[in-house]
Order: sequence, then structure tokens, then C-alpha cells
Amino acid sequence: MKSARVLSLIKNAILFSSLLTGYHSSGQNSSVSGVLLDNSSTPVTFGTLTLLHPDSTLAGGAISEDDGSFMIKNIYRGTYILVSQHIEYATFTSGPFNLTNDEEKDLGEIVMNRASVEIEEVVVKGKRPLIEVHADKMVFNVANSINASGNDGLELLNKAPGVVIDPDNNIILQGKPGVRIFINGRPSRLSGSDLTTMLQSMQSDNILAIEIITNPSARYEAEGNAGIINIKLKNNITLGYNGHLVSSYSKGSHPRMSHGLTLNYGKDKLSANVNVTRFDNVYQQDFVDIKYQNGFLVDLGSYAVKDKFGFNLSAGLDYKLAEDHAISLSTRGVLTTGDYELNSTTVIEEINGPPVETLLAQTLTNYQSNNLNYSLNYNWDIDEETRWNTDVSYGSFLNDRRIDQPNDYLNPDGSLREEIDNSFDPFTNIDLWSLKSDFDREFDRFSISAGIKYTNILTNNDFVVNDVINGEDIIDLEASNEFSYKEEVTAGYLISKFDLSEHFGVNAGLRVEHTRSRGRLMSEQVTQNNDVSRIYTDLFPNVSLSYEDGKKNKVSIGIGRRISRPNYQDLNPFESKLSELNLFKGNPFLNPKYITNYQLTYVFDDKLVISNTYSITRDFFAKIVSINETKGTIIIPRNMDRAINNGLSVTYSLEVADWWDVSTYLGYNYESYKGEFDETVIDFSQNVFNTRIQNFLALPWEITMDLTASWNSASVWRGTVIIDPYWRINFGLRRNFWNDRLQLRVTGSDIFNTGSDYGYYGNYGGLEFDGHYGSDQHRFGIGATLKFGNNKIRKKSRKSGLDEELRRISD
Repeated sequence: MKSARVLSLIKNAILFSSLLTGYHSSGQNSSVSGVLLDNSSTPVTFGTLTLLHPDSTLAGGAISEDDGSFMIKNIYRGTYILVSQHIEYATFTSGPFNLTNDEEKDLGEIVMNRASVEIEEVVVKGKRPLIEVHADKMVFNVANSINASGNDGLELLNKAPGVVIDPDNNIILQGKPGVRIFINGRPSRLSGSDLTTMLQSMQSDNILAIEIITNPSARYEAEGNAGIINIKLKNNITLGYNGHLVSSYSKGSHPRMSHGLTLNYGKDKLSANVNVTRFDNVYQQDFVDIKYQNGFLVDLGSYAVKDKFGFNLSAGLDYKLAEDHAISLSTRGVLTTGDYELNSTTVIEEINGPPVETLLAQTLTNYQSNNLNYSLNYNWDIDEETRWNTDVSYGSFLNDRRIDQPNDYLNPDGSLREEIDNSFDPFTNIDLWSLKSDFDREFDRFSISAGIKYTNILTNNDFVVNDVINGEDIIDLEASNEFSYKEEVTAGYLISKFDLSEHFGVNAGLRVEHTRSRGRLMSEQVTQNNDVSRIYTDLFPNVSLSYEDGKKNKVSIGIGRRISRPNYQDLNPFESKLSELNLFKGNPFLNPKYITNYQLTYVFDDKLVISNTYSITRDFFAKIVSINETKGTIIIPRNMDRAINNGLSVTYSLEVADWWDVSTYLGYNYESYKGEFDETVIDFSQNVFNTRIQNFLALPWEITMDLTASWNSASVWRGTVIIDPYWRINFGLRRNFWNDRLQLRVTGSDIFNTGSDYGYYGNYGGLEFDGHYGSDQHRFGIGATLKFGNNKIRKKSRKSGLDEELRRISD
């Protein structure tokens, strides 16, 4: 992947390089490509391609894509041997061949024969590790993970190395929140509960891989302090018609199921695909929360069940206009309808005294959510070294809800003291569109990239509050409000990569973002700060140095600056009821937080990756829980002073035996939080560990198995709360039939029910509390995939706009 660089550094690097090393007589611009197939012309995915010098030293490598294609870039002229390996197939070794300057050698179709190993008269097969490790990213190959089947997108992220989902469904990557979610190389734009809804509507059976990029270059938007997670959806390019049916069912406390159909077509200049998936998922969340405040003990027990059902739709069309010109049109939609029921009992009593009262409350919600996205891309390969790509995208998100909230206050003897019934009609509509254009130019020793982007986001939120009297809604005008938020970001970037020598490289770049935003509150109630505008311009540099000895060792060091803007929900200054005793109030003066990231990475033999990250966050977001009217609490997002995260991660892939592969991840983070607001002071630190061991086993009768164990130590939630440690074990069994056209699966998630429930505690600002969180992740399931049609792939003769976006995010 081309990383970010500043143009002025190129001139200095050229001068420095010419003085110390001189130019090579041959440019590093040649490449080797081809397609891996088995005996039935089925693509061999995730095969390892190794390019060797005649003395067996490493010259380059690649992993075959889902269509079997591969390309090894940036190769010097010379004589080479190609070795193709896959644990299910016999190793293929080519004869010696020569590369000339700027040659693009196509080796065509490489047919690999299936291999088997006999152990105690049983034929077993294995596969490569599920986790690919690289200097700048990790790739979780979901398509190869059996125990990932039947999960939604949010649960799937929780299985990825270094990723933790907290009780608020926030995504934490290597100890840091603020992760940007991309779908097929494009930002999702959603955040908070809207992002959760979208991810829970996605199904793992339609996901190819999850790419985790911890230090994005200046090509990517500066938004997001923890990096980027790119979700790559499945998309085959074939000759003629091709497709598959997928069905999965799992059961914990409640059932979840999905059924999908995918169709693909490819011929000559045209390729198209469409997917329709029907899902019906039930989620459970339980809280037991005890607070000590102002001499009272507030004991809350709540039980929530959420049912989400609907359709996940996607379609794409690629068309080659001419030899060097291509367009692609893609659309994606998630249509969701759901019901949410929360029942809670709150007992209020004096500390060391008798009960004062009991609140019986319900929250009954019906909602509809539609998320639609459209993209048009134009790609022009001007010549072999120059490319121009333009993309126009539009997205619309709608969330319409009806919430009924009956509340009964009981006396200590259990008699009814007071009945208060409320209802709410929240409506959210988000319209967003973006235009971006990228230019890339490669030279003998360096390359430059430049681009511009404009993004416009408009959100409208209508919050109607009703008092329910004798079953009728009476609008409370003072409690109702409308809130709109508009944000425009204009950005430009310049990137360059320069090779100081065969082993050393410099990457530097600069991104400039100009932001205009305005939040407006309209309400009958007189409030301060009901119209807040901001205009600011920021610079985001990104510089990295890399070393590769041409054998087994790679080292990279980098520094980058990023920003994380507040969610529009957190900017709404109005109070909204979570319950009769719990309020949430936004903060219109919530500032963006700025993050400086440092990263040092060492890679050995493409199997061991050791990475150290250090980040400083200014004005970090914390959701402060404060005492409200003696017995209640109010949650307000605040900017606090700073947060420091120092992390170390180790990933290692090992082939224990021909039938057993292991991928191990170990992460450590030191987290420190400091800040003060009014009488609330936050000053604490936490050492956080997490580890994940994934085993891929080839069992008798051609059954393959995934067995994954993970453990998380105590960690920080909301910047103020400590979560207790927990661990999980997941498994999956898979068996193929009918020449691999039918696949059956059995899965188990958190099979010992050790990671679905854990405790938490906190103590600050005169408020002491501890609690217990539970979810429905202890599950067992079954699944099946049936392939039909022509599986012979069509080799791509060009890169569509979408393909190039994916290539940039994965190279």
C-alpha cells in the first residue's frame, strides 16, 4: 500500500539517495501475476505465492485473492522461481524465468493438485491460519472461519484480534475507541447506535475478510483515533452465471437466523452481482447496577430483549468502456424493523436503613431503520504508471421509533403510590454525499499520489415527548425538541514513497481538512447554546520509515496525527429520559479530540509480528455520570484533559503439524486517563491484557475444525468504569460434499458461558457503584452453503474503481 508522504521530502530523499547509494540501473517496476486453480478449475483462495532468487533468497510474495488471482509487484529485473503453497494442495514450483525492466509477466493459470496426508490410516487435511499478519495491518479471513458463521457483523468484530466490544457496543481496537468502519473500502459514516444497528444487520456469511489498519496513511480521512476496520464483502467475478445459497441458525437464550441468495454474472466487458439476505435476530442485555449516592442505595435490575428482522441487500455492476476506461456502480441497503422491550425494577433505600420506594418501569420500543448507499466510480488508467480515479457516493439513513415508558412507584409495603406514563416519538434522518478524486503516478524510484475530497452530512432529529393520560398522548411542548446538525469537510492530500535503496524506504504525506459544522436546537423550552457553529482547519502529517533485508526481517516506524469528531447525538444539549431515574444530556460544546500515534513494527518471516503503539489523546471523550436530584443520575459527555495508551501486540502463526495450524495474538495496553470537570476528577490508570489463540484442525472423515480461545483482563469502559476480566472459547466444525459445492457447519460461541457475563465498578465525584452485565453470546448453531452455476473464474483485465479502493486498503 502506498503510504503518506510530503512532496518536499522527495527532493531531499532523492539528493540523499544519490549521494549515498546512487541509482540502480534497473527500475523496481516489474511484476509477476497469474491465477491459482484446482483440478476442477475452482479458484484456490489464500494460497501463498513466494518469488525466489536462484539462490533461494526471498524476492517477494503475495496471497491469492478470492478469485484465485495474484500479483507480486515492485520486482527488479533478473531470474526468478515461483513457489505456490497451500496446505490442501501439493506445492507447485515453476521453472526459472527472466524478468526485464518494467515487464508485467503473466504466468496464466497455475493448476494445483490436491494433497492428502495419511495418519493412522485416516486422511486429514489442513488449512493456513485464519489470521494474516503484515507490518501495517492484520487480516481476519472470515470466509475461512467456521465458528464465525451465523454471527452478525458486530459479533464478528468481537472475534477479530485486538478488538473488544464494550457494553455500550462501542468498538475498542488495541485499547482505543474511535474506530472508523469501512465497507468495501468506503467509510460507513454512521456512529453510535446507528452504527450498531447497521453492523447487527450484516451477516458473517456474506463477509469475506476483516482488515484492521492501525496506522492509516494520509490517503484516508483523518477521522478516527484508533484506526480503520475495513469489512470486505464477498464478490465473485465469473464466466457466465454463478451463485450460492446460505442459511444459518443459532440458539442461545433466543434464536437468530439468516437466509441469503447471491448471484454473479460475468461476460466480456460486463460483470454484475446481487445479494439478498433475510435475517431475524434476537438480542438480550441484562444489567444489575447498585449505586451509593447522597446516603441512598439505588439497586437497579433490568432485563432487555431486542428483536431485529429485515433484509440486507447489495448489488454491483462493472463495465469496461474501453481498454483504459471503466465504470462501476454499486448499491447497498439494510432495511430493518424491530421491537425492543426493557423491564426494570429499582429499589431505593437509605444506606443501613429501610426501603424508601420501588420503581417498576418498562421501555417498549417499535422502530424501523433504513440504510441505503449508492456509489458511482470512474477509473482511467492513463498509462502503465499513471491512474486517475473519481468516486461519487450518496447515503441515506432513516430511523423512526415509537417508545412507551410506563412507570409505577410503589410504597415500601408494595402498594401503588404513583403512576407516571410517558411516550416518545424520536425520528432521525441522515443524508450524506461525497465526491473524491485521486491521482497516482509511479516513477523509477518513487511515486506520488494526490487527491481531493468533499463530504456533506446533514442530520435532522425530531424528538416528541408525550404525557400518557387515560391512554391518550398529550404532547409536552417544553420537553419536545428538534435538533439539526450539518457538517462539511473539504480535504486534500499529497503522498509520496521513495526507496532510498533496495532495503530502505521513506513514506511521508500530509492531509489538510477544513471543517464547517453547525448544530441547532429548536424547542419551546428556553435553553442556552441552542445554536453552535464551528469552523476549523487542521493538518494531519503521516511519516514512516521501513527496512527490509530481502530475507526474513522487516522493520517499520511511523508517526501520524488524527482527529475524532463528536457524534451528533452527543451534541444535542437537550435532556432525554433513559428511565424515570436516569437522564442523558448532550453537550453542544463538545470539542473534537486530537490524537498523535506512534508505531514501531517488526516482522520476521511473515509469521511473527511485534508492534508497539503509543498514543496521546487530547480532549478525550468521557461520559460522566453525575448525581441528579438526590436519587437519580444524569449522563453528560465531556472533554477531559488527556488519555495515554501504550500498547504492545505480538502475533505469531505456526504450522504445528500438517493437520494443525495455530495463530496466536497477545496484546498489552497501558491506559491512563486524567481530567477534571466541576467537582468530578478523573485520574486513574489500568493495565489491560488480551490474548487469542486460534487453531485450525484437520480431523478424520474430511472434517475441519476451528477452535478459538480468548481472554480479556480488566479494562476501561466510558473512560471512567473498570470492567472485570472474562474469557471465551468458540468452536466450529465443517464438512464439504458434492465436490465442495455443499458445505455443512456446526458452531458454538462462548460454549462454557464464561464471557457473556461480567462485573464492573467505579468510584468518583461522590458516586460509588458496582454492577453486572450479561448478554446472549452463549450460543450453538448450524449452517449450510450450496454453490451452483459455473465456478470457472474470469481473470480481470483491468481494475475497476472499487477494486482499486480495495487494493489500496489491503496492499
